[in-house]
Amino acid sequence: MTVFFPSYYKEFKCIADKCRHSCCVGWEIGVDGDTMQRYALLEGALADEIRQNITEDSTIRLSAGDRCPFLNGCGLCRIISEMGDSCVPLICQEHPRFYHRVGERIEGGIGMSCEEAARIILSSCGFADFVELERDADVADESDFDTLTHRAIIYSILSDEGLDFGAKIERIREKYDLPNIKAAPERWSEAFASLEYLNRENVGAFSVGRTEDRPEIHEYLTRFLAYLLFRHVSVADGMDNLRARLGFALLLTSVLENMTAEREVCFADICECARIISEEIEYSEDNTASLIFEFEAEI
Repeated sequence: MTVFFPSYYKEFKCIADKCRHSCCVGWEIGVDGDTMQRYALLEGALADEIRQNITEDSTIRLSAGDRCPFLNGCGLCRIISEMGDSCVPLICQEHPRFYHRVGERIEGGIGMSCEEAARIILSSCGFADFVELERDADVADESDFDTLTHRAIIYSILSDEGLDFGAKIERIREKYDLPNIKAAPERWSEAFASLEYLNRENVGAFSVGRTEDRPEIHEYLTRFLAYLLFRHVSVADGMDNLRARLGFALLLTSVLENMTAEREVCFADICECARIISEEIEYSEDNTASLIFEFEAEI
């Protein structure tokens, strides 16, 4: 089927053993039905080891340090090395790719919890440009609500070179009648404190409310916001839900602005901050739903 990807997608390739934050560590790895059937037919010592390390609920039993047992000492997958890409679970083949349906079309992207995806997204100015590629994708049924028109409007604001970043945020906020996030830092600190965290060291790392303007990071904040719009606002099922999801996107962008406020302007640090926000918040369905609900309750 034809899938629409942001133009930067073509640059993505897993960096495997060069990755500092392996997706084979700390994440539950589910084994899909087709892969389970394939494993049942495989023969050999590795096949026996694979079957022994699959739990009753079809997940791979992690070893010490929550590492996938098939991740070797060099950070490479033994299953891929010995059997090929098609023999790992679908989630391993696809991560960090995601898919959603917008109206009648299917879109795909790469998630920013992956450090290489974060680097590509934050270095690309083509967030509003899409390419068509043939790819299998499992997505929900289409919605009757037209998010593409609203996304195009917001992208046009973000692309307006006559506005600085703060003015762009205000224009978006006013057009969709959203609250001023920075005016209520205590409220959002409480909301962040109530979330579930993968890494306890990140508890207390998220906040909003700083007023210092740093033009040198505006391009990265713009690209981060555009990514959140693409991933989270595109799937809205109505105007109120769109406004709540847009508030969520603005909230996380403000968090990134805060996290980088006291750092030297270093692209690698900005990418790492964005990756942490993605991993802890937007890659958690519960955390994402909790923060979106905060806006739905106000709207």
